[in-house]
Amino acid sequence: MKIYLGFAVLLELNKHHIVPAKEVANKFEISTRTVFRYLSELESAGIPTFTKPGRNGGIGIEKNFSLESLFLSGSDKLLLRQAVDTLPSDIRKYFFQKLNL
Repeated sequence: MKIYLGFAVLLELNKHHIVPAKEVANKFEISTRTVFRYLSELESAGIPTFTKPGRNGGIGIEKNFSLESLFLSGSDKLLLRQAVDTLPSDIRKYFFQKLNL
């Protein structure tokens, strides 16, 4: 159950730029302390998270991070980059941005 919830929190943060920790806690019926534990675990796994204090604050994943980058090895990224390099510049820019190459 813990792995499922950690992954669910990751997906929830990936959907929003910033979301209040209380909102995440309520959605998954866990405490805000547990949300911050999951956030710490995501950081340990190399996922760049952030917290923003204040009225419009919350937690989130850095904009330049993409989930797809977790699933590609270094050689996979190299091959994909070489393939994308052959595309027209406007399409190439889109793929580089979306795939975080």
